Amino acid sequence: MESTESTNQTIDQATKTLKGLFTNPSELTDIVSDPGKNGLAYLKALSNKDKQNLAFAAGIGLIIYGIVLNRKNR
Repeated sequence: MESTESTNQTIDQATKTLKGLFTNPSELTDIVSDPGKNGLAYLKALSNKDKQNLAFAAGIGLIIYGIVLNRKNR
């Protein structure tokens, strides 16, 4: 019985996409409730392309945040 559950989890994890966060808000709620466990599991289940897109968006966000902080200090 455990092998079937782990197989289902593997299949579920293999089909995760960034678009899934918008179409299924319960996944986003799970990530926010326990980012250490659920967030990392979701990240590992993403495709490499989605991981690259996420890293790119985070980088752009940090650059914009730095610009905003710099303007506030003037």
